[in-house]
Amino acid sequence: MKKLPAALVALLLCAGAAFTVPVSASSSPAVSSQAAGSSASAAEGTPFELKNTYLKMTIPKGLYAFTQDTDVSDENLAKAGIDNWISQKKTMQDQSTVLMVCAPQKQYTINLGQKNSSTTQKYYNMTTMSDADIKSLMDEISKPQSSLTDDSSAIASTAKRYTSSAKLPFIYMEMKGTIEGKSVKEVAYFTVINGCGYTFETYKENANLTAVQTASLKALVDSLQVTKFTDKPVEDSSSSTKTILLMISPLFLIVAIVLAVYLTGRFRRSRENKRKALLLERITDYRKHQDEIEAEARAKGLPPAEPEALIENTTKCVKKTLKRFSWVDLLLNRKGTWISMLIAAILCIVAAVAVSTPLIKVIAAVCAVFCILRPLLIPRKVFQNEEGSFRKMKSRKIHYQFREEDFRVSGVFSGVYPYVQIIHVYEVERYFYLYLGANHVYIVNKHSFTKGTEDDLRKLLKEKCPGYKTR
Repeated sequence: MKKLPAALVALLLCAGAAFTVPVSASSSPAVSSQAAGSSASAAEGTPFELKNTYLKMTIPKGLYAFTQDTDVSDENLAKAGIDNWISQKKTMQDQSTVLMVCAPQKQYTINLGQKNSSTTQKYYNMTTMSDADIKSLMDEISKPQSSLTDDSSAIASTAKRYTSSAKLPFIYMEMKGTIEGKSVKEVAYFTVINGCGYTFETYKENANLTAVQTASLKALVDSLQVTKFTDKPVEDSSSSTKTILLMISPLFLIVAIVLAVYLTGRFRRSRENKRKALLLERITDYRKHQDEIEAEARAKGLPPAEPEALIENTTKCVKKTLKRFSWVDLLLNRKGTWISMLIAAILCIVAAVAVSTPLIKVIAAVCAVFCILRPLLIPRKVFQNEEGSFRKMKSRKIHYQFREEDFRVSGVFSGVYPYVQIIHVYEVERYFYLYLGANHVYIVNKHSFTKGTEDDLRKLLKEKCPGYKTR
């Protein structure tokens, strides 16, 4: 089992600032043999092809080759001295080893590792890398490495350029040092082909590399052939921009929701101020008209005439009436609130599902819950406010007298209000709701008229109140 030299392979593939990029194992291609399938023992050398990589090579004479696809029943496993193929296969997968070449009884092992990273994609082929890029990589590899596994571990390495028999460029590395108290020596050849990094390496623990071992490694490297060099994919800047926008869109969404709530509130306040100014103007005109009537009566020496009550109604505001009103108030008078909150909740849910960042998911989910609960809590608050007002009174009855220019309220509340002061009138199945302000509402029961009918009141309110609405 190869355990200690794994640190050297990691050093090789991820060394230095130039190549300090997280890498992930690519899917390991199957190996085909013209002689013996996924494993082979060669008398004259056995050709192998790494499918989907455009790579071919020849396994040196007398060695056995295995891939991650090798079956556990392969007889060559025993010849190579591998007694636990399941464990060995997992090690290959963990270290991204796509090919393992073994001498009989595992006297030594040559591994071919494959890595695909943003850096290998950047350079794509070592055949097109500049001398400066290759030199920079070799300098980084040659830096002393320490503390790989513990304080007693240290690795020293040297690197130089190498060109194979097939005219392929490699970086040749020799590494030696100690890992977990064991002396380790390793030789490796590294190249970049079609966007992937490939490392041919062999090692020894507490012993020197043999001449046969290094010769077999070199022979395998020299036999490597690339059947096709693919073109480097052109980076799609628009795709990158879309990806970035997709990642930050939830943040923009949350900011947009907060901004929308703020602007909506500001717009409502502005509209309310304009409404109050218009209402003040109407009431002023009404008062002026009433003063003229009273002045005319005084000029004639007569007392001001009390307006005739055209319609009369006595409504008892019990708890059931107030609860019904609290929900009608939400659905009809606060449409903007619950509709905007519903849209915001849907957008937050979409954001929570679409993004992968846990923090943004949590923020979006919390915002969605808030947007759903906030409108549902409004009726409770409205009911508590209205019920609190009536709880202090001895009676819950309100008597209404609807006259030509205004209506009089007596009983629990008292006052005279001109029709021009009514902002909205909502008519539902059992009630009329007369809004004189956002929190100033009078409820008229359709079944409690003592003079006139609901049709008479409906006709009067439609004539006097532009804001008359029905559900």
